[in-house]
Amino acid sequence: MNKYEILENKLIKISKHINEIQLENEAAMNYLKQYKEYVDRLIIAVQKRTIRNSNGAVLGLIKGISDYDEICADDVLWNLVTDADNYYCNECKQF
Repeated sequence: MNKYEILENKLIKISKHINEIQLENEAAMNYLKQYKEYVDRLIIAVQKRTIRNSNGAVLGLIKGISDYDEICADDVLWNLVTDADNYYCNECKQF
């Protein structure tokens, strides 16, 4: 697998897991919906090969959920987003 495929698979896992999350807080649920849209846009960018080289930066996936305690308390989601952000930062400096 190449870097695009690996990153795409990581992002797809995040998107699929978000579909399974049930939250009590309506504001957090609405935010999670917007967050999923962002992840889905990243998937499209990876598929189209229009995503930029990371140059050591992250995708913002961790920061995107860190302000919502109920969302970042989901250990599976937290592990998925940290894995994807770290992979992009460290392995996708150049595609």
